[in-house]
Formats: sequence, structure tokens, C-alpha cells
Amino acid sequence: MELKSAEEPEVIVQEDVIGSQPELRQTKLILSIASLVLVMLAIVVLWAYVPSFQTYFSDIPAEFYWFLIAGFIFAMIDGAIGMSYGVTSTTFSISMGIPPASASTAVHLSEILSNGIAGLMHYKMGNVNVKLFKMLVIPGIIGAMLGAFLLSSLEHYSAYTKPLVSLYTLILGLVILSKAFNLKKKTGEIKKKIKNIAALGFGGGLVDAVGGGGWGSIVLSTLIAGGRHARFSLGAVKASRFFVALMSSLTFITMLRGLHWAAIGGLVVGSAIASPIAARVANRISAKSIMFAVGIIVILASLKNILGFILKML
Repeated sequence: MELKSAEEPEVIVQEDVIGSQPELRQTKLILSIASLVLVMLAIVVLWAYVPSFQTYFSDIPAEFYWFLIAGFIFAMIDGAIGMSYGVTSTTFSISMGIPPASASTAVHLSEILSNGIAGLMHYKMGNVNVKLFKMLVIPGIIGAMLGAFLLSSLEHYSAYTKPLVSLYTLILGLVILSKAFNLKKKTGEIKKKIKNIAALGFGGGLVDAVGGGGWGSIVLSTLIAGGRHARFSLGAVKASRFFVALMSSLTFITMLRGLHWAAIGGLVVGSAIASPIAARVANRISAKSIMFAVGIIVILASLKNILGFILKML
């Protein structure tokens, strides 16, 4: 399928895509169920007949399992509303006592695989505006690496960076809440296309690395609000997100020592398990209800972290 360029009129031909969706969904569902069954059977057999396997998992910190459950839930939410994985994961991680840089590392590492798959699927379906992707990806990578470097350099001052990151997640929580209230509002206003894509990519990457999330919320929302086509913007943002997450993760790993691998592993495994079934759940739950609930939870958790810092300073 020929990809749309940034200057082409926004006329969408979806016959090929729509025609292939039922078969694609059925194949993905069968593969997902088969993979899940095989994994479960393997775990049961190993647990029953390999004592060292059972001992190994008994020695895993409880923190891993908390983050595995959290990663699964947050990935399911992200699959339902297309956003908020970063902000919910970061807010939860900080609430669990993880320093901001380590929290951002865990979030970005767990997003590499899911965004790589999502970006490839969008590309194969012809949803990626290649010109827009190129304008986003390099500035996004530069901004993400700079943000990761700055946050890693301040890891020893995590007591002071935590409330700042919590303030950022509080703002994102308010943004999510406002989107929930305005989800069905439409406007006939013709908007002028946003032009400064490179600056948007750089700023989105920088803030995303520092705050542990926000690439989708900031970049995609700005592109759509600036008159860009929603479908092709989503494809470009998802595809570029893979490279942004990859490079920021490499920067964090290079800069940091003593990473919280239990938290990182939990988020990675939990989100990986949720990814195949998240899309199925997305069509069965009200996006407005989920966004409203997520916004409230993020706001309350962020306020808790900020108030905790203020009380310590008094």
C-alpha cells in the first residue's frame, strides 16, 4: 500500500486494510492463545519437576510481582485508550520508592518491544506518514537522550527530583481527565497544520525521558490539535516511539548504577503478557470511563508524592 506524504490531501482509502482486519485479528488471537497456553504449561511442568526452578522464583523479590501486576494493568489501560502507560507506570514506580531515573528506565525498557511491534503493524497497514516520521524521530531521539542524561546525572538528588516529576505527572493526569470530559466533543473548525515538527519532537523526547512518559500525550495530541491527520499521525508517533524509547533506555543503562531490576523486569514481563490481549479488551470497555479513572488515580498518586515531600521539608 502506498504511504501518504505530508502534503497529500487527507483522503483515506481503507478497503484493503478493513478487508484484512477480521483475518488478521483471528490469526493474532489464535497465536496469542496458543502462546499463552504453551507458556503456562511450561511453567507448570518446570514448577512440578524442576526443584531449582521453584527455588529460583521463590527467591525473586516481592517487588517484581507487584510491578508485573502493575505492568499488566497499565498495558491493558494503554491498549484500551491508546495512552497513559508511561505516566501511570512512572507514578506507580515513584510511589513504590523507585528514584525517577530508574523509574523512567523501567518504563522505557518495557515500551521498546510493544512500540516496535505497534510501529511495524502501522507501517504494514499504511498508517505511517514517512515524511512526518523522519521529522519526528531524530529530534525525538536527541531530546530523549539529553533528558535521560540530565535525569541520570541528578539521580543522587532523587529526593528533590521526585516532587518535580510528580508535578509533571500531576499535569498529565489533569490532561487525561480533561480529555475524558471532551472525548466526544467535535468541531468543524479547519485548523492550520503545525509546521515546527522538529521542535515538537525534541521537546516531546526530552520531557518523556525526564518524566517517564508523555511522548504520545504531548506529540500526538499536539499534531492532531495542529491539524495533522489523526491516523497518519498515530502511525508516525508509534513508529518513532520505538527509537525514542530504545535510545533513552541505552542512555539510562549507560549512566546509572544499581538499577532496580526487579521493577524493570516486572514491568517488562507484565506489559508483554498484556500486549496480545489489550486490543481485544479495548473494544469492550468505555474509553471515557477508563480515562476518567486513570486521570483521577494519577492525580491522587502525584499529589500524595508532592505532599509527602512538603511534609518532610517542614
